[in-house]
Amino acid sequence: MNKATLFLFLACNCLHAYDMIQNEHPFLADDPLPNWQTLTPEHIESDINYAIADAQRNIDAIAQQDLSSLTFENTILALEHATDMLDRGWERVSHLDSVCNSEALRVEYNKMLPVVVEFSSNIILNDALWERIRTYSESENAKQLPALEKRLLKRVVDSFRDSGADLPREQRERLKSISLELSQKSQKFSENCLDSRNAWEKYLPDSSLLSGLPEIALNILADDAKQHKHSGYRLSLQAPSLGPCMQYLDDDNLRKELFEASRTVGRGGKYDNLQNVTDILRLRDEEAKILGHKTFADLALKHRMAKNGAHAMKFIEDLHDRTEKYFQRDVKELRTFIRNFTGNRHAELQPWNCAYYAKKNERARFDFDDEELRPYFKMEDVVSGLFELAHRLYGIRIQECKTFYSEDPNAATPSDAISVWHPDVKFYNVFEKTGKYIGGFYADWYPRPSKRGGAWTNGLVSGENDKDGQWRCPVGTICGSLTPSTETTPSLLTHYEVETIFHEFGHLLHHLFGHIKYAGLNGTHVAWDFVELPSQIMENFCWERVSLDLFAKHYQTGEKLPDELFNKMTAVRKYMASMGMMRQLSLAKLDLELHQNYPAYKNCDIESKLQDVLQTYRVNFPEPVPTITLEFGHIFSGGYAAGYYSYKWAEVLDADAFTKFLANGIISAEVGHQFREKILSRGDSQDADVLYRDFMGRDPSLEPLLIRSGMVDE
Repeated sequence: MNKATLFLFLACNCLHAYDMIQNEHPFLADDPLPNWQTLTPEHIESDINYAIADAQRNIDAIAQQDLSSLTFENTILALEHATDMLDRGWERVSHLDSVCNSEALRVEYNKMLPVVVEFSSNIILNDALWERIRTYSESENAKQLPALEKRLLKRVVDSFRDSGADLPREQRERLKSISLELSQKSQKFSENCLDSRNAWEKYLPDSSLLSGLPEIALNILADDAKQHKHSGYRLSLQAPSLGPCMQYLDDDNLRKELFEASRTVGRGGKYDNLQNVTDILRLRDEEAKILGHKTFADLALKHRMAKNGAHAMKFIEDLHDRTEKYFQRDVKELRTFIRNFTGNRHAELQPWNCAYYAKKNERARFDFDDEELRPYFKMEDVVSGLFELAHRLYGIRIQECKTFYSEDPNAATPSDAISVWHPDVKFYNVFEKTGKYIGGFYADWYPRPSKRGGAWTNGLVSGENDKDGQWRCPVGTICGSLTPSTETTPSLLTHYEVETIFHEFGHLLHHLFGHIKYAGLNGTHVAWDFVELPSQIMENFCWERVSLDLFAKHYQTGEKLPDELFNKMTAVRKYMASMGMMRQLSLAKLDLELHQNYPAYKNCDIESKLQDVLQTYRVNFPEPVPTITLEFGHIFSGGYAAGYYSYKWAEVLDADAFTKFLANGIISAEVGHQFREKILSRGDSQDADVLYRDFMGRDPSLEPLLIRSGMVDE
């Protein structure tokens, strides 16, 4: 066979393999923008099994190499790409589980979850593979590697050792079992939260019990009822329903009913998460002990900025002590207001009236209600203003694309459109000012029963050099549960929801701007207590006149946010800030208590003990309010175990880092360029504290956060 014939033969076979995967295994298609309508549950089992077989062949090839022929390329880099197909397929399955959950998908996901976990665990159990990695890491060639390659090598070696690669096989087998159990328990925890949240609803035939609700909130409840084929109004535990009701409903009994319903999420009946929580904590503690750590927090924080659980706990407790007097002052003010407002000197602050009276007090003190801001925060205007801000700061251009949605798996996506998983989803391309393509992202902003609550960003495709050394552009997703449009009004957001968009967009920029050639060191793959800096720093632009003017305009008149309203809004920023601060600290304390001090919770009533521990972190209501432990998805199914403190840790960083923008005109292309080059594009190429000092020229200061929160004595 001559060279031309051989080339043609190989090319045809490659195309045949590509077409086979594209058609027979749609979840594995090597396309950054898949045809989502083809990603149906019946393909999951065969696709993931096919991908596992491919990954196993790749790993076997590494593990069977002669020890004398090991190089960075055939060992470390080969391992970096060995599971590419599996990572791609499982990322898509997991994403759909979050945004389009269904009984059929759930069955297939839970069927394959243990298979994927077992395969991943077996990588650590592969003695031949570990021998080659360890041998190469100790070689002369490894010692001569450039800094970036050395860092990737260290990351790989650490991940094996941190997973028990040097332990006796019996202990590694136990770690494998623990990993499987944890994944199943976490998935069940998440499903219980979703199902119990969806299980509660209340229909009202008219608005007589809804006095106090803003018109926009009433429209949302009416529209929700129509979507569920009912007349009147539908109350649910979804954020766009629950939030306004707790803040504005005049009917105390209805607010109480809603509050008590919200406490049933993950609690009681067939959706109870107590056993899942108990098992997860026990398994994590056992895992930490096997790996030689005193606590799970120490294991989890080993490679983070905090370094260990004790340091993270000290940080939280120190911030608590600085906050406590302001917190007690604000709670006292709220109690006094309730008694004066109601004319009842025995009136009590209750969990179902706290937000309600805080709003009443806010209006009385500042002649302001943040619902007044909604007409100025039309969703489309906020998004376009955010894109303009990104253009001015970072020089990028964001372009919306035509999308295609179909429930027919055989429907062909038009050549000029991007396939999406729901008709609400949008897609955008991102370009440098030179016209160079950077990447793209999906945006899925509104709640629905099949979608988990909250807001998050995922990196569907990481930027990296592929097997051939060619740069692969990243693709991300932004998801949320924001106020939807109704039949009478467009989507009009609260200021908090605007902050949510900016926050998630900050994560997205971190993902898109990363330009480290190894995915494991790129984008958001940084220390967990550093990853919130790029997101939280973006929230600051929601409070500055110059950036608000890019998008805050009345949806009917086009009028910019009036100065009077802006001044009130910024004056209110510090109002009850200590209560928001203390709530976050209470969640971080809860998390660290369970993971740093687990022995104290091992054989006791977890809830009762947490009530005692968190006493000075929470409002002292007449009757104890259950903690959110049984619905705390961040730490039991969302990756933040022993890491919830990261939000406050990163808030110290973002408040401090934003002073550099403030000192240079806020929307500063120069500072934006520095932040992009020294933080956003660098991934984990260096330690987080080194990157921060490179940007700021010094270590972070706590003072800007305290000043911003109004917790300094004037």
